[in-house]
Amino acid sequence: MNYDKDYDIIGFSNDLGLNLQQVSELYAELINEFNIALSDLKASMMESDLENIQKIIHNLKGLSGNYRITDIYEETTKINNLLKNSNYNNIEPHLSNLITIISIALKKIKSFFYQMSILI
Repeated sequence: MNYDKDYDIIGFSNDLGLNLQQVSELYAELINEFNIALSDLKASMMESDLENIQKIIHNLKGLSGNYRITDIYEETTKINNLLKNSNYNNIEPHLSNLITIISIALKKIKSFFYQMSILI
């Protein structure tokens, strides 16, 4: 099986003491949360609502850290630092990149569970 280093699903499962079927339920909820956040992020970007963008980024950073989704965590950390330093000029490319990273991550997570014969 092609296992991606950016998503430590098995380690996460082991640390929680849950089997993959049980963890798949958590990931199904995570995918739902990410989809809602993506929708909110896109709307906030169109409105240039930096306050809401910062809240969304903070939440995505926490979720990705808790679930060990390193590529999303790293990009949200970069964006969070830009926002904290009021570096708004360089934020748009990072937000666009984050949207791409999240979309790929969701596909990879679904694929992982599919390869394990678990539908989420």
